[in-house]
This record gives sequence, structure tokens and C-alpha cells, in this order.
Amino acid sequence: MKKTAITLLACAVLGIAYGQEEQQKSGFGLEVNAAYNFALRDLSEGSAEVPAYSIDTYGVDMTAVYAFNKHHAVNIRFGYTAGDDANTVYYDGYINGDYIIVPANVKAEFENIYIMPGYRLTMPLTDSLNFFGGVNAGLAQTKGKLEASAYGKTLSEKKDKWGFAWSAEIGVAQEVTETGSVTLALQMQGLYGRPTFGQVLVGRSSSQLNLGVRFGYSCQF
Repeated sequence: MKKTAITLLACAVLGIAYGQEEQQKSGFGLEVNAAYNFALRDLSEGSAEVPAYSIDTYGVDMTAVYAFNKHHAVNIRFGYTAGDDANTVYYDGYINGDYIIVPANVKAEFENIYIMPGYRLTMPLTDSLNFFGGVNAGLAQTKGKLEASAYGKTLSEKKDKWGFAWSAEIGVAQEVTETGSVTLALQMQGLYGRPTFGQVLVGRSSSQLNLGVRFGYSCQF
């Protein structure tokens, strides 16, 4: 009986200590991140003559977080990405019965703003180092400009569009103070809000898949 009582008391002490640790990890937090996104592929089929316009981007985001405990948290992310690229593409066709290939300089510019709620799971690796993974899904607005120049003539289009956006990330957070951490993460992101251009590059879809490296700082209130 005495042994049972001691065991129950020990379990209670551990439970109280664990509960206090969990309570200390709960609450609101704020994160500020910067990222560079590598364009993995454009989701359109493209062609050999006119390749798909995949564009690397840079971005910043601010993420508000509410942690239920040291493991589970929900968040909402507000972000901005931008990028531009320039390539020479080749249009082919017949003029007056002669087959010709026309080189054209194509410039593309994109800006995205997005809002994505999400969920994050955190697992402690050491007393100060945590591993985390998360998913986000929401909406993105893209402003795009595409311009093609050849033989002194320029064809330009500007469009903006709302579309679906998602991201998934894994990373580590190193605690540097009692309430602050620096984070490093890999992020895969799909943006479905890119405008479709019908004149400069016919038939291009409005989606792109990115792999990004994110670095940031988070603090808990």
C-alpha cells in the first residue's frame, strides 16, 4: 500500500510538472520570416519552342501563432513574394511560304500577396532545439506582367488574379531567449493565382510549384 501511494504521488508530481511545462508553452506568438523560393517547375505542359515561365522569387511573411501547448499550434500567415526573369524564346512559323524562326526577348514580373491559415506540430529535440512541421492553405492574389520584344516591336500584357495557395514546411527552431527563437525551414509552396497570358505566351497555366528556404525569428508573448 505504501509503495502504491509513493508511486501515485510520484506520478502526480510528474503530471503537475509536465502540465506546468505545457502551460508555459501555450499562448500567442509572432513570427517574421524571409525566404528565397526556387521554381521547381511550371505546372503547364509548355513546349520546346516556348518554354514555361518558371520564376524564382523572394518573399517575406508575418505569421501570428497560437500554441495550445508545446506540441500543437495554429497560425495565420500574411506574406508577399516577388520575382522577375528574362529569357530569349523562339517563335516559328511561315511567312510568304518561307519557314522562319523569330527570336524574342521575354520578360516576366510577378508579385503575390497571400493569406493562409495553418497548423504546426512541434517536437523538442533538446532543451532548446525544436523540430517542427506545418501545413497552410488559403488565397493568393498575383499581379503579373509579361512582355515580349522582337524586331523593335513589343507586346505587353498585365493581369492580376485571385487563386488558391498552399504550403508545407519542415524546420528547426533554436531558442535564444526564454521567449524568442530563430528558425530555419524548407518550404514547398504552390501558387495558383498566377495570371494566364493569352497573347505573349499562349496557353500558359497560372500555377507554379516552388521550393523555398525560410529564415526567421519568432517570439512568444
